Amino acid sequence: MYPGDNVEFDELDAVRLCAYWDAKKNQSWRLPFHRNEGLEIGFVSNGSVDFSADKNSNKFTRLTSEHVTVTKPWQEHAIGNPVLTASKMLFLIIDFGIRRPNQGWEWPDWVVLSDADKREFSKYVQNTNLTIFKSNNKLKAIFEELFKIVDENNISESISVLSILFNRILLELLSIFRGDSNDYSSDSPNINVVKCFLEQLESYCHEDWTLASMAEDCGLKTTRFTYYCKLLANSTPMTLLNRARLNRAKKIIEESDPNEGISITDIAMNCGFSTSQYFATKFKETYGHGPREYFVKFHGIENRRLR
Repeated sequence: MYPGDNVEFDELDAVRLCAYWDAKKNQSWRLPFHRNEGLEIGFVSNGSVDFSADKNSNKFTRLTSEHVTVTKPWQEHAIGNPVLTASKMLFLIIDFGIRRPNQGWEWPDWVVLSDADKREFSKYVQNTNLTIFKSNNKLKAIFEELFKIVDENNISESISVLSILFNRILLELLSIFRGDSNDYSSDSPNINVVKCFLEQLESYCHEDWTLASMAEDCGLKTTRFTYYCKLLANSTPMTLLNRARLNRAKKIIEESDPNEGISITDIAMNCGFSTSQYFATKFKETYGHGPREYFVKFHGIENRRLR
């Protein structure tokens, strides 16, 4: 994906990637929705690319050198719609030890931001729903220096310079964050923690969730977790869990091959239901047809059965 040599950033612990692509023409591929194990900072110096961090609406934004992207480890994002366009784009991924919004940040020793700046930076990133920000001339100049170092494959001899550049990027981003017109000072981070959990629930609905385990995953007590679920979705956590499981089951049936049978039991287990009977009952209550009938109706076939 990123041609070049693998480099161990021993003295720049937590740096997972510092690389770029330079596509002179439109490609036949794209980066589909994915997550990274770290905070990803992206910058397009030449050309433009389509970027999205909204999988539900699949809405893309055209990025240019006027933008910088910041995506969190729990945020799915994609580049290219439908393919990657001619562009030169650099990615910096720093792993702060966070995988969920409620986790504490582990700042590497080479980061020289003050404790107050670190708290402000992490709090903003934790609370904002934004992923695209307006770049500035200072940030553009820093990225150009990074391009040059990576292009010359001079990483091992440039650790001190890279450390300074990475710190400057963090400081410039903090300055950009401070210019955000939204005031997050009084917002409870718990709202965004639960919002993030609910957005991803369908992907993890097959797990053996209980009210207590869902609340624990968000770092909350059950009563507070339930309160935020009702505030955000006007439903109880268990109702939202069942809804996610049924929606996932519906997608599996719709995406199945009509020429091949699909086991109702397999679908039930894949979506977290304890029994196929309970799954079939709830599916019919929700969609008006049992899983078998829905399969036949959706694919427009007759006398086709699921195992």
